[in-house]
Amino acid sequence: MTAAADDRSTMDLLRGSRILSYSIGFISLVAGLVLLFWPNRTFHVVAVIIGILFVVSGFGQAAEAITTHRRGTYWGLLLVRGLINLGIGLALIFWSSATITAVIWLVGLDFVITGLLALVVSFMLGKDMGRGKLLIEAIITIAVGVIIMVWPSATKNVLGIVLGIALVLLGLLFLFSGYQLSKVKATLVSGR
Repeated sequence: MTAAADDRSTMDLLRGSRILSYSIGFISLVAGLVLLFWPNRTFHVVAVIIGILFVVSGFGQAAEAITTHRRGTYWGLLLVRGLINLGIGLALIFWSSATITAVIWLVGLDFVITGLLALVVSFMLGKDMGRGKLLIEAIITIAVGVIIMVWPSATKNVLGIVLGIALVLLGLLFLFSGYQLSKVKATLVSGR
């Protein structure tokens, strides 16, 4: 392979990487800013998009279960799964706010159940096996779960802000990477 072919290959790689970095950076930055300034609207849009995916998936699964009905197979479970996915999708599309709140509440309930299990296990352990540490973790986990369940709207807003900040930082990092790749390309071109 010649030096000119190696240079062209390197330039193509740098150009592709730079474009990818700028694209991901710009999209992440915009998504982060939207989450920061319009968190309620963003969750609604995301819920509707996910709902559409669930509806299409559920309809497809239900149709497949009915059309490929074979005696002795698990087609009934496939049909139930498709209908459940269809129902979840419709709920996300038409009742996105309530659905998001229910999911947040279920996450809080999961924290409470996990904390209660840890609490039970902590009393089964001896004091020398870390009972105190597990007991504290259990109480904190239960408290977090209760907070999430009592204030689902606040939890959603905090989650939106945290995700928004993370996406803005990720976007800036990718934009900076794209800029650095541009500088490398310029250095390689001027060094010829």
